[in-house]
Amino acid sequence: MAPRRRSRSEGATNAAKELQEALNKASSLSRFSMTELYVRTSDGVVFQDENFQRETVAKAERLVETALSPESSERNALIAKKALKYREMRSRRPNVLTSMALRTQSCPVPR
Repeated sequence: MAPRRRSRSEGATNAAKELQEALNKASSLSRFSMTELYVRTSDGVVFQDENFQRETVAKAERLVETALSPESSERNALIAKKALKYREMRSRRPNVLTSMALRTQSCPVPR
C-alpha cells in the first residue's frame, strides 16, 4: 500500500508548531533585538538596557571628539563634522514656519 499523502493544511500546521516551539526556545534566552534595546520618543531615546546605553553614549562621545579634532580625516568623523555643522546652522536660522504662516495668511483668497 502507498503512503498516505498529507494535505497542505496538515503540513502548514506542523510547520507552525515547529516555528512556535523554536520561538518559545528563543524567548527563554535573554537576548534582545536592536529594536528592543531602545525606544525613540519625542523627548529623545529611552534605553531598555544600561550596558547598551553606556556603549552607545561612549561611541557618540568618541565620534564627537574625533569630529571636533582638526586633524581627523576618518570617514565617520567627516560625516559627523557635517552633521554638527548642519545642526549649528539650523540652530542659528530663524523659525521658518512662522514666516511661511505669515505669507499664507497675507495672501488674498480668490472668490
